[in-house]
Amino acid sequence: MEFRRLISALLLLALPAGVFATPEADRASAAALFDGTLPAPPLPPLSPGKADASTEFLKQMKEVLSSGGWDGPAPQLRQFMFRNGQEGWTAQAQSVGLEGFLWTKKELEGKYGAAAFAGQTADYFNYLDSLLKPVPWTGDLRKALSELNASGLPDAQKNERLNLILENYVAGLQANMARYDGAAWAKKARIYELFPRAYNLAGRRGSPGFKNGSFFRDFQVSDFDVIKRMGFDAVWPMGVLPIGVRGQTGTGGGSPYSISDHSTVNPDLGTEEEFREFVRRAHSAGLKVIVDFVVNHTSLDSKLLAENPDHFVSFRYDGACPKDGYFDTWWNGAKYCVHHGGFEYGGGVSSWIDTAQINYSNRGLRDKMTSIVKGWVTKFDVDGFRVDMAYLALNNVFSRTWQKTMPRDEFYRQLIWTVKAAKPSAAFMAEAYAYQEDLGACGFDTIYSKYEEARPEGQTGWYNASEAGNAAAMQSSINRNAFLAWQAGGAGSVMFAGNHDEPAPEKIYGKRLPAALALTFLYPGSVLMYSGAEIGYDAAVATEHKPLPFSAPCAINWNGGDPQVKRTYQEVLALAAQTRAELGDYDIEPLWPGPGQNWAGYVLKSKDKPGLRKAVIGNVTWNSTWADLPQAGFNGTLQPGEYRVLNLR
Repeated sequence: MEFRRLISALLLLALPAGVFATPEADRASAAALFDGTLPAPPLPPLSPGKADASTEFLKQMKEVLSSGGWDGPAPQLRQFMFRNGQEGWTAQAQSVGLEGFLWTKKELEGKYGAAAFAGQTADYFNYLDSLLKPVPWTGDLRKALSELNASGLPDAQKNERLNLILENYVAGLQANMARYDGAAWAKKARIYELFPRAYNLAGRRGSPGFKNGSFFRDFQVSDFDVIKRMGFDAVWPMGVLPIGVRGQTGTGGGSPYSISDHSTVNPDLGTEEEFREFVRRAHSAGLKVIVDFVVNHTSLDSKLLAENPDHFVSFRYDGACPKDGYFDTWWNGAKYCVHHGGFEYGGGVSSWIDTAQINYSNRGLRDKMTSIVKGWVTKFDVDGFRVDMAYLALNNVFSRTWQKTMPRDEFYRQLIWTVKAAKPSAAFMAEAYAYQEDLGACGFDTIYSKYEEARPEGQTGWYNASEAGNAAAMQSSINRNAFLAWQAGGAGSVMFAGNHDEPAPEKIYGKRLPAALALTFLYPGSVLMYSGAEIGYDAAVATEHKPLPFSAPCAINWNGGDPQVKRTYQEVLALAAQTRAELGDYDIEPLWPGPGQNWAGYVLKSKDKPGLRKAVIGNVTWNSTWADLPQAGFNGTLQPGEYRVLNLR
């Protein structure tokens, strides 16, 4: 992108009315500067060992569009707070950067009118200058905004021109993100998660199932095609890493998150070469491959622990180790007490007793883990990583949990950008229930939409909001996720109605399942489904609510399941595929039910076919509700689980 040509156009937009053409013509003129053919702006030479210029430019665009600048684990700017002077309330921008500021500003002005926020114009310009100042190539835009601010125009006209400038500028940066962000695919990925040791194809291709040690070899292109035909474009084989033996729980082979060696595959599933072939076959079928990175812990008998217990939360001790949270190991003739892997809970630490806690205050450990994760793209050509309990390795969380002094920068910035230097399209998905803003600023591409209460509007995590059947929380979640699907600079969200950690969806939603699935699978961002859910298969045991438990032997019976659940998934997956084929790429905007109406929904707006719009509404509560959507010609009752996809007038 040639920023000086862009700013020349933007400077014209800052002039008084009558000097330039219509806003539509101005938008077209500015958009022409972002046609994908222009080079990136020149950047100063980087020091040896630094990222190349295109990577640095990508980081800077993410900062301007989404996160703002960070000093180690601390943000340098907080989200702008819009103040409704007429009613006395404030609303927080969706993100620190230009995308969150612009999205929220336009949303609020569209609902309440720009006059309701009069008096904040000077604050807008001050905030934007603080955001843009740290990034050198924004200097001309800062100058344009400064001249507009000093132009003498009435505040209402300044505000109109400001919106126009930001719309054009953000559109241009988003177009550049599409060119430079090789991992952007993750924000729209439709992910099929499968559990290899429970996965078999009996009932699908007539085989008796996978033999021990042959999962990777037996999984053929035709088997990937089954996943592809359901509408998925990425596969996540959960549990491909070797599992520790010491302290192993249950009789099913142990938890796939008690890892004995982060650097290789589980020999029970096949060899490294067979896994490479597995990845090649997935790619030939048009599917990306995502694997786990278990960031927080290893097994009690891991290779990493045997190499050096100083890489763990541990101490040397000749006596008996404390019984509460510790186990003992020997290294170079000395006894070490090592803490089990854990997390903050109830004012203390709750532990997984089959795991050992990795120490992220140790720089050598950080380098070791970075090298290991990089190896998965260089050795196996995987496309992405689902990072287990990702927020536990953030500086502020780790320091508080384990009382450690941390290196200044976040581990994830080192990890993510090192791996992306080796494979720019490698994506990182965070399992996270807190600190989503921090993870996005570190470079994560997507984050679970399950539990998120850090925003003023309360619960915006899709799974917990829909699980509870709280219509207001669902609409807040849809509003948040609409922004996350539109923006390009920050982490997108991953919506789901179930995964390997949650009970079977039909247990959670019951009769509400059809509407929950429709609102989930029609989302234009990333969506996740767990293997076996599509037939309603549930092998949960009394001590473990997972549909495919870790503690007991289990295997999917593809001839089993629940016929009604199977029909529901078939209908919703077919609807999602048909809708994407009809609309192409699309954004959504939330629908806000009227008083007394407890449904949830959103408008689907095609980007490929301007003017083509549909609405989806569904009742995910436990009681019937009235629904009135005059723009779609719909007025009637929705029973629990009932949904409608409507053409808009």
